[in-house]
Amino acid sequence: MPDYGHDLLLGSFLTPANADPQEVVRLAEASERAGLHLVTFQDHPYQPGFLDTWTLLSYVAARTERVRLSANVLNLPLRPPAVLARAAASLDLLSGGRLELGLGAGAFWDAIEAMGGRRLTPGQAVDALGEAIDVIRGTWDAGNLTPLRVDGRYYRVDGAERGPAPAHDVGIWLGAYRPRMLRLTGRKADGWLPSLGYVKSLAELADGNAVIDEAAERAGREPAAIRRLLNVSGRFGAPSGQLPAGPPEQWVEQLALLTLEHGFSGYILGADDERVLRRFGEEVGPALRELVAAERRSGGEGQTSRTVPLTAPGRGGGLRRPSPARADAALSPGIAYHAVPARLAGKTISPRDAGYDDVRSTYMAVGHPGLVVMAEDADDVAAAVTFARTQDVPLSIRSGGHGIAGPPRTTAASCSTSHGWTTSRCWTPPRGASGSAPAPRGATWPRSSVPAAGR
Repeated sequence: MPDYGHDLLLGSFLTPANADPQEVVRLAEASERAGLHLVTFQDHPYQPGFLDTWTLLSYVAARTERVRLSANVLNLPLRPPAVLARAAASLDLLSGGRLELGLGAGAFWDAIEAMGGRRLTPGQAVDALGEAIDVIRGTWDAGNLTPLRVDGRYYRVDGAERGPAPAHDVGIWLGAYRPRMLRLTGRKADGWLPSLGYVKSLAELADGNAVIDEAAERAGREPAAIRRLLNVSGRFGAPSGQLPAGPPEQWVEQLALLTLEHGFSGYILGADDERVLRRFGEEVGPALRELVAAERRSGGEGQTSRTVPLTAPGRGGGLRRPSPARADAALSPGIAYHAVPARLAGKTISPRDAGYDDVRSTYMAVGHPGLVVMAEDADDVAAAVTFARTQDVPLSIRSGGHGIAGPPRTTAASCSTSHGWTTSRCWTPPRGASGSAPAPRGATWPRSSVPAAGR
């Protein structure tokens, strides 16, 4: 895919936990000090462990001076678009033009409905988002003196006065994965904001760009008008299959490739660690801008495409597959990986499964000596925990909130989950147990809780 030529944005993706309300504010301030351009927060209004995202955005805007702010992404079904448009314009005016508007169509409908929202099918949710964008843009069009009317199936505005206009052209960025949402992004949005942890390969990113570009051209728009941003969740340290990973110079090469060959120009790092944010802003940012600028000046005929560790033969390129010896070394001795319960077939990932064509598997498997399970329901959780205890294998579970969030079954399985994509370290063998040692804390999981479906 082409390099769309946008300037580079680096940002942080912070968890709005309310256990220590000022901690996320301190991390936002640290992001600004580190030279990052953008601070974002996930939005799950039904999650009682989180601060309200809009309130947090407003508070952080008053505590910072330069950094831009956005939700990543706002839960539209619980935020009426006409009111949201005026709230966004007001915050943009108060902050001196520092707000961007990340929007999602919604995904966790049990939780949304429990909060008073209307349950929609995935297709209906995309249509509703399209109508909401019309309402928002129409409200911002303060120079138009005619009353605003949008006669939608899901959102209607019948003669509302327009305004206020925001201080700058607020970008509407959509969290999108499926074709219908991607086409909406091409037709109506200013940016595409997926999470790398929820795509299977770099080829999937290329395919998404192609769908957006085609939809933009059909709507009479230039594809380059749509910025491509990416939530990432890497770590600094020794090179590995995780993206990004390694020392800062390796991060620079990896992200430069995504810019020059896949069109991305915004990288938002999920990290609640001030030291990591500082390195991202102070070490990766300047070097990345310098490398991309040099490659653009040379027309892309530089060393980047030859040296970036992500390139590899296969489906659309991607991560290099670890050597068999390295993969075998990562397996914990004494664990009967072949004896995973039948109901978990196809849902488990061991260190051997990390591959260049599966970014998600690589996130989960690299550095994890035990087993990762993609749980679909409470029975999966129970089966996984039973297996882990029997085999003394460290277990982590990734769940999509499909009915497994609450007691009693989840609690009985010793696995704490919540609505939204959740990662839980459900079982770690006691030190000295046969077969394994505890998995490195925080070594394998993206911090992002952006939903994978229906956004």
